[in-house]
Amino acid sequence: MSTEEIKARFRWFYEEVFEKGNMGAWDELFSSDFVEHNPPFGDFKGLKAIKEGMKEERSALSDFHATIDEIIVEGSTVVVRHNFECKHIGELMGVPPTGRQLKYSGCVVYHLRNGKVFECFAYEDWLGLLQQLGVIPQLGQGKE
Repeated sequence: MSTEEIKARFRWFYEEVFEKGNMGAWDELFSSDFVEHNPPFGDFKGLKAIKEGMKEERSALSDFHATIDEIIVEGSTVVVRHNFECKHIGELMGVPPTGRQLKYSGCVVYHLRNGKVFECFAYEDWLGLLQQLGVIPQLGQGKE
């Protein structure tokens, strides 16, 4: 598969999963033994676990919009830098719904085997998200 074909598959995946909520897209691009390393939450092992986590996240967030800023392909490694925008409508990480519009960014390093993702490392701006939810004060606030 060419670099451009790989990039197109990842663009398709982000649109299907994050924009449309199509959980079946996971099966198209990810292997059944897939593992996601997602600090600070630990590992999601298998497609069932990641789909359940995504379902919970989507029940807490509406009007989800994903923007891919950059995709880098090097051999069997794919890196996607993205931004998400959404509305907080349900409990998220123990935080009751705030109705706030949220924006956060992240970067995921995917590893492919036989054309499917078998492992990834997800790095999201959880600090920025928690600040937007009002759980953690903005940096620099509270100083005199």
